[in-house]
Amino acid sequence: MNDYSINEYQSVMLDAHKVSRVWLDDNSLRIKPTYTHEVRVPVCRLLRVHCYGELQDGFCALLKLAEQHIPVTFFDHQGHVRAQLYHPCPNTKPLALWLEHCFCEEACQCQYQQWLENQHYALFAHLHITHGCLKIRHQHLQQQLVAYLNHRHLDSLFSTLYQQGKRLVMSHLGELLMAYGLPAGTTIRNKLFLDLQDLMEYWTQGHILQWLQRFGDITPELTQQFYGHQNMAIARHLQTVLVQLQKMLEAYALEQIP
Repeated sequence: MNDYSINEYQSVMLDAHKVSRVWLDDNSLRIKPTYTHEVRVPVCRLLRVHCYGELQDGFCALLKLAEQHIPVTFFDHQGHVRAQLYHPCPNTKPLALWLEHCFCEEACQCQYQQWLENQHYALFAHLHITHGCLKIRHQHLQQQLVAYLNHRHLDSLFSTLYQQGKRLVMSHLGELLMAYGLPAGTTIRNKLFLDLQDLMEYWTQGHILQWLQRFGDITPELTQQFYGHQNMAIARHLQTVLVQLQKMLEAYALEQIP
């Protein structure tokens, strides 16, 4: 991974082994890589920061970003999530309100469960798996993966990319649920986190399979580029899912108003 990189979502990835200093100045996050020129990122354009390894100089700057509702996620160099920094008081958002007012009702819980199942069906339809119940479709995806990966001897690479994707799902889920007004610790938030994590792990498998099928030869350069591609794709899809959930809950709530 590069010492820094900025994608269209204004995410910054810091590799502590390749960064000598990180600080805030003039409404910008300033990054001094060890062997190249300094980089400035306007704070107003910054969506998130991912930090890999033990950053020696810059924690206070990252803390100040979290105070401004910019989430910061710390990974070890194997990519495992160590911790996340958030502002403790998320802004009240419609999704949190609809969950609070509706989710205690049995009818709403049933509708949510149907919505969740439909998300799974849509996921498999996108992968051209359209027959059978969800259990059968899950099995079909696993069979496709095993057959394709064994044929091309990509089992090890797939495992690496899948574990990377699972860690990114955890990171983005934490960020987005906080952004939607759902801080960690509540029962409803935790249930939603687990449900969406399960959904996104199947999505991640399909996403990696489709990516691998695009290329005849998977080079180290392509594999390195996939991190940014996967990072953006997971964030984008989770955002879409949460918008759809918010619309579903809002429609349910409005139907209950006499």
